[in-house]
Amino acid sequence: MKTKGINVKMTIKKGLGVVMTMLMAAGSLYAQTGKQITVTGKVKFPDPTGKDKIYLGQYVGEGFNKAFKPMDSATLSADNTFKFKINTTNPDFYQIRVYYMDRIDIWADKDDLSISFRGIDTAKMKIKNPPHIHIEGSADNDVINHTNFALYRHYQGQILFYNQLYKAQKAKDSLWIESATRNTDSLSTDFTSRIRYLIKMYKDRPTVLYPLQMLNWKRDGALIMETLDALEKKYPNMPQVKKQKKEILDNMAQTKKIANGMPAPDFAYADLSGKKWGPKDFRGKYLIVDFWASWCGPCRQEIPHLKEVYKKYKEKGLDILAVSIDAKADQWKKALDEEKMTWPQVNAPQSKEVMSSYLFSGIPYLVVVDKDGKIIEKNLRGETLDKKLKELFGF
Repeated sequence: MKTKGINVKMTIKKGLGVVMTMLMAAGSLYAQTGKQITVTGKVKFPDPTGKDKIYLGQYVGEGFNKAFKPMDSATLSADNTFKFKINTTNPDFYQIRVYYMDRIDIWADKDDLSISFRGIDTAKMKIKNPPHIHIEGSADNDVINHTNFALYRHYQGQILFYNQLYKAQKAKDSLWIESATRNTDSLSTDFTSRIRYLIKMYKDRPTVLYPLQMLNWKRDGALIMETLDALEKKYPNMPQVKKQKKEILDNMAQTKKIANGMPAPDFAYADLSGKKWGPKDFRGKYLIVDFWASWCGPCRQEIPHLKEVYKKYKEKGLDILAVSIDAKADQWKKALDEEKMTWPQVNAPQSKEVMSSYLFSGIPYLVVVDKDGKIIEKNLRGETLDKKLKELFGF
């Protein structure tokens, strides 16, 4: 059964989680010296403690080592509003974070912006399913609006269809599983088609860089490079374009290093007892490296299947190493208690390095490694994993 995972690059990991990749100052062709804009916001459900702040910042760093860096902060006024002033001598991307619930990327250039947030909300149980946030006041930011709405609807579809798939698997209903699988498989195709269309519509806008980062360069490299070339021609002094090109070239180089037949990048992370594990500790066995997290629904849904795989092939020389990318150890430990997996479990709270070495941004991400520590195949799960294991073990 072939299913798709959640894209960590798509925000689902960033509260839908979308992380900007082009964050240097924009070109002088459309800059105005000393320009400043005002961004006003309103929060419907403020933090009742009054302690949490709203932050304005940017992502700094390269590749998977990017991290959010606050530049300014604000507290709510009596009418639940806040305000930021941004110098736009050099137009750029920024992110606003409202408490720990909402975040939105914006393009700061020539227009004042207005944004409404839900904030803490009223639900007793907080879940990682943030609402769509609309930016008002800027045609360039409408590119971000359209992209985020497509992402929002994609995530809602994932919640619906993966829930159906989970129920179908639990019921062991083959027809239901087949139907649910087709639905889940269609989500990624639909989302990618929408993003490609948006890029073609807005190819001459600097904010097209926002949806551009959501494409897979291995699949859509021609469209990405064509768009970047056009932007570079129109905005020759726009460093975001050059930075994006460099990242693509770096990814191409790393892809060659982790091609099938190449040694699996090694790492060492600790289990609950403190013992460290990595691919090198399983030489002489076939190994499945399962990158997952407690908050990842599809990851949790794949675990019953992995238990079946482990039971079937363990005595034939197969092992599994589960690598959680949970940032909070208590959430990881809680998931271990609930799932009761019997193979080695480690936690990589600082996961950017291993994600960079294996070049994945979505989980679950499973890598099959041979007895010599070389990669057999990457990004397998469900039916595709079964097919590969059948090739290896003959049944």
